[in-house]
Amino acid sequence: MPNYYNKTNTSDLRDLPQSLIDTWESVNNPKLQEWILAPAKPSPDAVWDNGHWIIPPPPSWTAEEWLNKEGYNSTALVTLLDLNGKLIAAGKSSVKLNAVKNWTDGIIASYAADPSPKSDWTNAPYGFTETTKEVVQILGS
Repeated sequence: MPNYYNKTNTSDLRDLPQSLIDTWESVNNPKLQEWILAPAKPSPDAVWDNGHWIIPPPPSWTAEEWLNKEGYNSTALVTLLDLNGKLIAAGKSSVKLNAVKNWTDGIIASYAADPSPKSDWTNAPYGFTETTKEVVQILGS
């Protein structure tokens, strides 16, 4: 069903069936003049506001919020730091841990350059569980 909005109350957006519009046209109903076909909704998160669609800005996160969202809270980061020290002491390394370390270094560098919240942080290359499992396996070999 297409969306129509009321000409006198532009915040009133309704799905009016085409059959109703056709009926109003066929009988020359004055209600037809009260409703205007709304433009198509430009995105799923768009919100109707007084005669036009508003697209909200993308969500943004601080560096800390993003790290938490990706599964790397402060406890996880300390755990990885500890595991990295154990790998260094054992003369071993982990591809996944190195990738996560490089990722967190990038987040920290970006934060240091501009601490404002962002919507375009990169995703973690590996999850915390996956990374720690690999490190424990390497340390046990």
